[in-house]
Amino acid sequence: KISKAKYSILVDKSQNILLLKQGDEVVKVYNVSTGKNNSTPVGTFKIISKIVDPVWFHQGVVVPPESPENVLGTRWMGFDLPGYGIHGTVEPDKIGEQVTAGCVRMRNEEVEELYALITVGTEVVVVD
Repeated sequence: KISKAKYSILVDKSQNILLLKQGDEVVKVYNVSTGKNNSTPVGTFKIISKIVDPVWFHQGVVVPPESPENVLGTRWMGFDLPGYGIHGTVEPDKIGEQVTAGCVRMRNEEVEELYALITVGTEVVVVD
């Protein structure tokens, strides 16, 4: 059964939570990590790309999906702000902390669930 619901996402940096919304109704709440030193940008963004098992391009190095050094985990949902997005993690014990370089980080099983629900074009609002 595939939902035709139009979802939106609200990320609350102060609580490190991501709310999946359908209209004004909160469908699900996920614990997430956000950027250290307030590096996660605040504003309204759109998901413009979705990638399964993403390659991580870090400081000129290509880190393949199967590498334990690849911090993106199993999914990537990129914002219309280059370099920022929602992704999985190789450090699930750090979920709930402000530890990322600016992205929103989720547990892999949860980012896979979210990835399956949302489409390219989904609105993401990030607040302090």
